[in-house]
Amino acid sequence: MTKARTNANGSTSLAQKFAEFTSTGTFTVPSGVTVVEVLMVAGGGGGGTWGAVSSWPGGGGGGGQVVKKFLTVTAGSSYTITIGAGGTGTSAGSNAAGGNGNDSSFGSLLVCGGGGGASGSADTQVLGNAGTNAYGGSNQAGSSYNVGMQTSVRQGGSSGGTTMKSNATVGMSGGGAGGAAMVVPFTSIPLSIPGPGLYGFGAGGQGGNAGAQANYKGTDAPANSGNGGGGANPAGAASPSATAGGNGGSGYCLISYWA
Repeated sequence: MTKARTNANGSTSLAQKFAEFTSTGTFTVPSGVTVVEVLMVAGGGGGGTWGAVSSWPGGGGGGGQVVKKFLTVTAGSSYTITIGAGGTGTSAGSNAAGGNGNDSSFGSLLVCGGGGGASGSADTQVLGNAGTNAYGGSNQAGSSYNVGMQTSVRQGGSSGGTTMKSNATVGMSGGGAGGAAMVVPFTSIPLSIPGPGLYGFGAGGQGGNAGAQANYKGTDAPANSGNGGGGANPAGAASPSATAGGNGGSGYCLISYWA
């Protein structure tokens, strides 16, 4: 992609150009270019599930870190652009945590942290992964508590809060939502919402919702979104062990420069 810049006298000098990466590859800096602007997204975490008791949903995976930053580069040099894969959702029939999303990077100049995988059953306090570094969406276990006259209200684990970084870097990762379930009576209550991410990337995955009795498998996040995978909702399924957490979305990179 190219966007021309027109001078005051109507002549065209430099043009803005773009290099997009949806999978790992190499970026060679054109002659005369010393600064590039990079939008980079890490892989999102996988969603959780719980395969033994049908009324307990899984949490959503944390979104991968999203960064927009200017980088100083060397003209003529080549840099490896690594696009992190999304974390794998928890396997059907398991209450283990979902997999972390993988880091995305621009050579050694910039690394974005993958989102944390979501936890499964709150009852067993299965902790999700913490994300691959401080930028990724970390995970906490869900909770079990009473609401009014009702008992056994359980929330699937929710993946972390949002993380903001400054100092010439804008970075954020969305926290995944916790699953919602009220065992007695069998209806749902909203317990958390997913974090929004940044620039449309890196949003947290939606938690499973037992009361909805739909979407038994957690929703897979779109490719190159960095979003977290959705939590599974075993409620109403013929076999809870047939459900699985959704996979996190892979990362993305967009490089812009003037040449």
